[in-house]
Amino acid sequence: MRTIEIVAIPEYAISAEECSQLEILLDQCFPNTFAGRTYFKQLPHFRLLALDEGSVVAQVGIDARVVTVGGTTVSILGLIDTAVHPARRGQRIATRLLAEAERIARAGQRDFLVLMADRHDLYLKAGYHRVQPAPTKWLAIEDRQSAELMTRDLSDCFMAKPLTEKGWPAGTIDMLGYVF
Repeated sequence: MRTIEIVAIPEYAISAEECSQLEILLDQCFPNTFAGRTYFKQLPHFRLLALDEGSVVAQVGIDARVVTVGGTTVSILGLIDTAVHPARRGQRIATRLLAEAERIARAGQRDFLVLMADRHDLYLKAGYHRVQPAPTKWLAIEDRQSAELMTRDLSDCFMAKPLTEKGWPAGTIDMLGYVF
């Protein structure tokens, strides 16, 4: 088996070829969602790419930010659109991407890794937990425009992994921007 290389690349440094590969990967993994873009609502700050001989076989976007939870400021890395090429699933590539994201977050002294997931199994195995309840406020973006401030309980998808001894605070989660 060939060695998969995991690289962190700022969004502005992604090559045209990598961008093209990301468009294809995201469309394969999330049909009828990305419409040929490499992002859903907003570009991430950087990405972790899994490369096999220079070809993108998996990715996760990452946002660095603070959010507030019940008035407490929490420093996070938000994970966005974890995607593994269908032919490469079951090879622990997503697990390696999550481990690298955690390494980066710990080095950056983040409190939590945060993500929204429809399927929870991979993340539960990696030490994430579902935040319940998860009353959340965020900026809705529609058709590349700020739409409105949304408020909803995201208990069905909101997941966090603590990176310190702190537990997830109680209260309303203010994303201070869009939800990833």
